[in-house]
Amino acid sequence: MSVAGVNKSRLNLTKSGKKRSSKNKVKRRKLNSQPIGNIFSVLLRKFCISGACLLVLAMIGVGCLAGYRWVTTLPYFALQDIKVTGNHRLSYGEILSIADLSLNKNSLAVNIGDVESRLSNNLWIKSAAIRRQLPGKMQIHVREKKPRFIVRNNDALYYCDSKGELIAPVAPGKFSSLPFLNIESEAMNKATILPEFMNKLSRRELPFDSGQIAWIDIKGGNRMEIFMDRLSLTVLLGLDNWQEQLSHLNTVWKDLKNRGEFRDVAVISTGKNRVWVEKRNSGK
Repeated sequence: MSVAGVNKSRLNLTKSGKKRSSKNKVKRRKLNSQPIGNIFSVLLRKFCISGACLLVLAMIGVGCLAGYRWVTTLPYFALQDIKVTGNHRLSYGEILSIADLSLNKNSLAVNIGDVESRLSNNLWIKSAAIRRQLPGKMQIHVREKKPRFIVRNNDALYYCDSKGELIAPVAPGKFSSLPFLNIESEAMNKATILPEFMNKLSRRELPFDSGQIAWIDIKGGNRMEIFMDRLSLTVLLGLDNWQEQLSHLNTVWKDLKNRGEFRDVAVISTGKNRVWVEKRNSGK
């Protein structure tokens, strides 16, 4: 083959390659133009479907709201019976006032969570549970805080529980006769014995009860002073191994009563596994 023939063939190849590349470019442009149109049509279709769904949901929401307003005005669901249990300090009327409930109020219009929150926020209520019984009944169960002492706080008197935590100020209209509690600053860590001590009183494991106690004073030096005004008797309890000291106190208390000498006793002191008795006449 001659050189000229080879060159011509090469020229023909380059021309044909250019033609093919131009054809490929046209095809690619066509292929690229087609997906863009498809994407816009798909997006438009999804937008229309989403709009239709939102419209349906909006109509359903408006219908539910209208239905709820209609149901909450029906006399069929008016409250005819409201029961309150667990209340001792607060009266039936006070509970309903705090809960913002009343007879003939629509039961379905009452927000149970709001009622429980209002009751639980009261100083005297520890927890509250509401139960709705359609069509017109509701039950309220409350757990009240139990005052065990009266303490002084910032020149005011407060009720407090067995842990020494404040409950509410002492009000003249509802005064409860409870022991007065005083804890010296250096003996604050000894206040942890109070819950168990009061439980022992409740279980009648001691020779006296909380109603006989006028005041309790927890002092520094690991001792607690208990005064009973009706008996005119002071008990000094050592707080080191205090439960064992109470056992010794019970033994001596019963012995004094059996011997008929209890009336003459002014002070009983316990500590270091011993008990000292001071009589009124001799002072010994």
